[in-house]
Amino acid sequence: MKADAAMPRVARWGVILLAAAACVNLLAGVTIALRDPGRASDLQAMYDWCRAWLIDGQSLYTGPEAVTDYPPNAIVLLSPLALVPVRWLVPLWTAVALALALLLPWLVIRSEARSGQPPLAGAVPALLYLCWAAPRTLLQFSVLSLTLAFAAVLLVDRRRLAGGALLGLALFKPHIAGPIALWMLVSGRLRPLIAAAAVACLGVAVYDARIGERPLTTAAGWWTVIGSEYTGPDGLVGHTSIRGWAQIAVPDPAAGDAIWIAVSLLILIVLCGIALRDRSRALDEGGLAIPAMFCLWSLLVTYHNGNNLILMLPAFAFLWFHVDRQASPLRWIPFVLLQAALAFDVPVRLSGLAPGPGWGHSVIEHFDRALVLVVLSYVIVVWWRLTATRSSPR
Repeated sequence: MKADAAMPRVARWGVILLAAAACVNLLAGVTIALRDPGRASDLQAMYDWCRAWLIDGQSLYTGPEAVTDYPPNAIVLLSPLALVPVRWLVPLWTAVALALALLLPWLVIRSEARSGQPPLAGAVPALLYLCWAAPRTLLQFSVLSLTLAFAAVLLVDRRRLAGGALLGLALFKPHIAGPIALWMLVSGRLRPLIAAAAVACLGVAVYDARIGERPLTTAAGWWTVIGSEYTGPDGLVGHTSIRGWAQIAVPDPAAGDAIWIAVSLLILIVLCGIALRDRSRALDEGGLAIPAMFCLWSLLVTYHNGNNLILMLPAFAFLWFHVDRQASPLRWIPFVLLQAALAFDVPVRLSGLAPGPGWGHSVIEHFDRALVLVVLSYVIVVWWRLTATRSSPR
């Protein structure tokens, strides 16, 4: 009896310690955001772009020096930033990002958690997420996009137009919210997807109306910027993108990019096949398996910074609720390793140990790529077994 009574007490203390660690992690993020001006470079760039479009009526994609890689609907959505006094820009967005950092795990876990779960079941994975390194980066816009996307996930089956509109707003970062659009497509939620496309197109129309530019001109200019920034020999290589491996395998940049695109499409086809294998259970009974797979696919194939590892949250939540950790203590090992890797931030913390060429440097540099690929494989295996069990005759 005493041992049984002690377990809830241990659980409560564990949650308290996790909450304290999460608070320390987020407080560190706030401190860094307010004290390190270099962290606000992306925010300042967006502020300048929004002012150039909204206040000065400038085109952001057609000039010879155009570098705006966000789509036009992003400029429209974030244009209120242009009205904020510059001295309040960082404090204001830090506060907004902190609120979003707390809201996002609640939305994801609400999308995943099954009925009948005890309250602590959702609190623990949320607090574990808030201890990761990625949520500590506050002066960026990925968390806003993913929060809007999972608000759409929660609403889409009850209020289709509202869910679609939220997804349309979230698509101001297509590589963040795009996985949710793919999930809607393969699960047959076409009306919300059409609504999302309409909202995104409306943003582009507003952008063009302000500067009197034709949509095709804007689209061509944006595509040129994307091509120059993220493809070719001088293109940026994502923190988790398999393009980094393709460049190692094939020295020729054009051939390497061709392999990267081909492998990316092949993975997408495989994931769509897995999703369509048991389409009726794509969210209703299986939780976030399919959205999680598409989020991991985005990490593998497009450009992402380390802070975009927040896209691993849906996979973490799915595995938390669908892996029976009570069956064997060994079932805890993947969660412990994944939590340690995402909280410690291996490529950043250990980069100084092997600065030069060599196997040690390669292991550290490509650690997150391998991590995303392993987690994707694990999610596929768990989902496959889950659907096979449910489909087998009793």
